[in-house]
Amino acid sequence: MNSRDSRLASLNSNIYLGIKDSTKEKLVVDSEIRHEWEEKITNWINTAFYPIPYSLIEVLPNEPVFTVKVRSGRNKPYAIAKNGFDSSGVYIRDGSSAVKATNERIRRMQQVYGINDEFDSNISPNQSLTFNMAQNIFDNLTRNFNKKSLQLINNNNYNNAALLISDQNPYIVKVAVYDGNNVMRFRDKREFQGPITKQIDDILSYLKLINRTSATITGKGQRQEQKDYPNTALRESLINALVHRDYMLSSNVKIELFDNRAEILSPGGIPDGLTLDDIKGGLTAARNPRLIHILDKMKYIENYGTGIRRIMESYDPSNSSPEFIVRSNFFKVSLPNLNYKSRENDIVDNKANFTDNEHKIITILKEQNRPLKRIEIESLTELTPNKTILALRSLRKRNIILVTGASVNTRYQLQ
Repeated sequence: MNSRDSRLASLNSNIYLGIKDSTKEKLVVDSEIRHEWEEKITNWINTAFYPIPYSLIEVLPNEPVFTVKVRSGRNKPYAIAKNGFDSSGVYIRDGSSAVKATNERIRRMQQVYGINDEFDSNISPNQSLTFNMAQNIFDNLTRNFNKKSLQLINNNNYNNAALLISDQNPYIVKVAVYDGNNVMRFRDKREFQGPITKQIDDILSYLKLINRTSATITGKGQRQEQKDYPNTALRESLINALVHRDYMLSSNVKIELFDNRAEILSPGGIPDGLTLDDIKGGLTAARNPRLIHILDKMKYIENYGTGIRRIMESYDPSNSSPEFIVRSNFFKVSLPNLNYKSRENDIVDNKANFTDNEHKIITILKEQNRPLKRIEIESLTELTPNKTILALRSLRKRNIILVTGASVNTRYQLQ
């Protein structure tokens, strides 16, 4: 990878694939191989460099010889994404060679081109932007939509903060709803696109529809109602994922809802060297400060660094708590379904839902509280092998039991 990275410091040059180095003879490369090369190189380009070199590198798979053109880009300097803007991540031309730039040279280039390592401050690759959605929001707030005061323009060019709130925003959010507690079966899957504010509105409306309410009748006059997920937790998790994500990474924000939990994944870890405990304590790490600034003006966020604490406090009345998983390339929030256990217990404990044989198996699995082999179930329930197989098959189809292992190691347990 390093040799390819350094070669890309050579501007206005071509790289050819499918020729012999010694004789320059063209080799026969079929379309399937060309397509594979195109896909691999494009994926590599989109993940290996920052900012993404839209105008810098062009892949031409249909030329007589497969060609990769390297030219002068609009958003210089470019860096190797995993190294960033330091001497290990930026190369410059020195005669016919590519050498690592010094940190001082990198700082000078950043000053000349008016950019930094904040994605939302860099020049947008698309300058043909419209803001119909944003204009409507400001009209409803009876405020002026002033692009300069909102910090959407750098030296008469739109920056990436403008791109994100524009009607042309290319970044999407993927939402999936699964049947059960794993990813084996989909109930629904959708993609949300458009301005980041539209995505927030549309996704929250969708989550509101599928966030079910359970009611409990007590001795009091009023019944007790409880949502699967606190609305505050869903809202703050979504907005944090969009506002604080690392847009240098090509992955999407993903929301996955299982029977027992909801997971919201945002590309990029915690910036600025902070820890999860720092964030929980109230310290902030603004990866996209201009985006935060405009969403604050549009009344979508409070810009006070309270998102994680709001998520945690929304679960205070319950015995459950959200989980935060932090890695170098992602931040995930896992929200427990507050109604999952009671709903599952209601189903399992109601004999009317099952045949006698099925209920015998459920009772044994609850009592043993561990995965059981089929032969153990037969022994404990005194059912014949055929009756046991039929009952297990029915319970599995209805997602009441979970099957693990294979062959002689197959075991059964309650979901």
